[in-house]
Amino acid sequence: MRTKIPKILKSYLIGWFIANCIWFMATHITPREITSVNESAIGEIYMFLVTWIAQAIVYGLLYVAIDRFIKGRVPFYKLQIYAVLLQIAMGAMLVVLVFYLFKVFDVVDTSTSIMVFVRELPGLWLAFIYALIVNFTINLFMYIDLTLGKGNLLKIIKGSFYLPKEHQHIFMFLDLKGSTTHAERLGHIKYSQLIQDCFYDLAVVDAYKAEVYQYVGDEAVLTWSLDQGVHNDNCIRAFYAFKDRLEEKAAYYMANYNTTPVFKAGVNVGLVTVTEVGEIKREIAYHGDTINVAARLQDQCNRLGAELIISEAMLNTLNLGSWIHTKAEGEILLRGKEGNVKMYSLKKA
Repeated sequence: MRTKIPKILKSYLIGWFIANCIWFMATHITPREITSVNESAIGEIYMFLVTWIAQAIVYGLLYVAIDRFIKGRVPFYKLQIYAVLLQIAMGAMLVVLVFYLFKVFDVVDTSTSIMVFVRELPGLWLAFIYALIVNFTINLFMYIDLTLGKGNLLKIIKGSFYLPKEHQHIFMFLDLKGSTTHAERLGHIKYSQLIQDCFYDLAVVDAYKAEVYQYVGDEAVLTWSLDQGVHNDNCIRAFYAFKDRLEEKAAYYMANYNTTPVFKAGVNVGLVTVTEVGEIKREIAYHGDTINVAARLQDQCNRLGAELIISEAMLNTLNLGSWIHTKAEGEILLRGKEGNVKMYSLKKA
């Protein structure tokens, strides 16, 4: 949760800065006089800064509170209903906060009462409705960014993926062990709920700078830029953080699905191309043998009885310490490639 707070506040600060600029320009097309407010240039700057920061922080923390106290997965529309109800309750408090901040900065005459201040504010209800629309828009953009992958929305708008580009990336293929058995025992609906819960708990990898590239059935593909994945062994620690999370919730999974899910993984590093593909449905796609090797390594986990297998290239890139054991597991031959790929199994010490 701690990792979410700065991101949410950053989104609200950016969103409300843009919203305040739009409001400022719109209100100055047909300016109205507020007799109790000093409308000098300095006063207007103070008003802009105070309303921007106050609204961004208050509404941002409000969304943090909603995210903190609502447990589990909740549909987007329900989150927005909760947000609107809390915003109505917070609206009066925000007006009071702005009023006293204005007094501190001498924007409002010290003799002015809050009732006079409210009566003299033109379009107060319009401003409140505007706030609801702004907050909904910020929440919608955050939701879209989550759907596309964190940070990808802005990159798509900028055209970062319009042409293929090469990058050094790390890929991890995560797969649920015994998925066929689980599906037959639980049935399609219950099995899908199991996968939903597992991938909900996969959010712990966000603390290790992982991005979710794809969900494919009971498989998740994670990726890192080279620097972020290698730093502090993030690409390896993320796997064990996810494993620990599932073990912590073993009682929940046993009560609901009569099993404790276990995942296996393969990790590789190398050069890939990334680009935007599709016309009727756009998607950010990675291409290259690096991805195929990671998938093949994950396939070897069952045969070798291992939970995590990495390539020799990945091992040489990392600087693993004594916290983890490494074991050579031979080589695999990849179709269409010259030479074999050496692989190593990892196990937490």
